[in-house]
Amino acid sequence: NLAEGARKLKLDPKEKESKPHCEKHQRELELFCETDRKLICLICRDCREHKSHDLRPINEAVEIYKDKLKSSLDSLTEKKSAVLQTELTQKRKISEEQASSLQTHITSEFTKMRQILTEKEQRLLRVLGEEEERIVEPMEKNLREIQENLNSIEEELSKLQKLTEQKDDLIFLKEEACRKRR
Repeated sequence: NLAEGARKLKLDPKEKESKPHCEKHQRELELFCETDRKLICLICRDCREHKSHDLRPINEAVEIYKDKLKSSLDSLTEKKSAVLQTELTQKRKISEEQASSLQTHITSEFTKMRQILTEKEQRLLRVLGEEEERIVEPMEKNLREIQENLNSIEEELSKLQKLTEQKDDLIFLKEEACRKRR
């Protein structure tokens, strides 16, 4: 038996390399132990270690685990889709918030600038009013003096006019003498 086993080992070295073998019994692994989650051979199945364990043929175990993975993959794909949708929604909200925040900031800044300009306008108008008073007051005083002078000249003209129209030579000379004294 040993010689035959040795011959088999030497005859099919590629076959041994291609299929996994049990480390304890050097037999081909044909079963999957669900409890321990490992591959075992037919001899391991009969051992006390795996006696009450749930065992399956490798092909069946592969199908079951592929189905579970497919289910997990589907679930993760759905979750990814939901998370992507949430991400888009969040980005949109952030964008809207930034736009709203920027709009509020711009409005606030323009309000401040209007306030500053209004205050500056009022200050300049006040300074102009004070400057106008400072310049116009002496000019108005001069104007009053000029008007008084003009009134006085008009009175004098009127008197001279009357004097020139005087028919009586005696009264004319008398008036002229008084005027010269004044």
